[in-house]
Amino acid sequence: MNREFANVIVRDYGCKFYSLLRVNLKQHLFHRSAAAAEKASNNKKGLPSAIPSLEPLPEHKINFSTPPMMEGATDFHFFSLLKGQAEGRVMFAPTCGNPVMYDIDMDAVVAMPDPNFCKQRDSISLSMTRPGSQDDDEQHYVLSKEPGNVLFEVLEYGRNGSARGPSAGIERRWHWQHLPSPPMRGPYLPDLHRRAVFHPSAAAVVDETTLCVSSVDAGAYAFDTVKGEWRQAGSWALPFHGAAEYVPELGLWFGVNAAVGNTHHCLGAFDLSSWPPVEHRTWNYLDPLSDKWSTWQRHLLNLGSDDEMVVNDLTILTGVEVVRCGDGLKMINHKSKRFEGIEIHCVL
Repeated sequence: MNREFANVIVRDYGCKFYSLLRVNLKQHLFHRSAAAAEKASNNKKGLPSAIPSLEPLPEHKINFSTPPMMEGATDFHFFSLLKGQAEGRVMFAPTCGNPVMYDIDMDAVVAMPDPNFCKQRDSISLSMTRPGSQDDDEQHYVLSKEPGNVLFEVLEYGRNGSARGPSAGIERRWHWQHLPSPPMRGPYLPDLHRRAVFHPSAAAVVDETTLCVSSVDAGAYAFDTVKGEWRQAGSWALPFHGAAEYVPELGLWFGVNAAVGNTHHCLGAFDLSSWPPVEHRTWNYLDPLSDKWSTWQRHLLNLGSDDEMVVNDLTILTGVEVVRCGDGLKMINHKSKRFEGIEIHCVL
């Protein structure tokens, strides 16, 4: 496991700010070995009452406040992890106000450039390295939705042509670049005087220069990050919800199913190297919850070389490990922990 911590953004009920908690993965979500995890899994029922709370809660690393007029607009408060060289750079982009980045390793707050549009909480973000880069120039693509449009832009860290003076062409900095929206259009709507817009429900980085996004209604579209152009990839849809994570050790992409109205908690392994995608395997990573629990959001976090992941479900964190087993794959459940009295906004 390359990562030591999961960055959990929480909001205390009734509070006016968000807090960053750092959850130690080995301490709270993973056993010392796969054998220990399998032994523990055989002894638990998987019921909500059997899921222990995460205690003690990690201390708040930093708090992010929101403009007073937007305190209740939680759907428009966007957090993202800027990967680069470390796992500890968290960006917060409120609806009104300048974005900031908190570098955990340096314990420093950095002002970020203003984006071209506001980002919703459920925006899909994908990170990749600029093709041919010798110094890990990072590109962070964000898809956000509006009632009549899909907005798309990239946050880049690299040499910006807008720099002037002796540092022109040499200075590296963060900057946003507006990109063409995916052409996911439907029939003409006379009452609105425009064509219907289908919002993407899934996305993935499929190679070093290509992103793929899809919706059930519009099919799949591929974006060439070098040419800055979209093309239709097919009438099929990606078989997961949100952003998928590529695990190079297994040569596969992993994603979770949609949450709203779905009581099954499924993790899937997919091959996106050819289109349409091929589903290799799916697993239930969490038993169905009681009717008192409602699931509305899921996150997937790739933890690195040991093929381990964290799946977040409402206020539950679940650690799982996927390994080769003969000619197939095997998922090993480790631990699940739940948060009490606070809401998980997202996991990075």
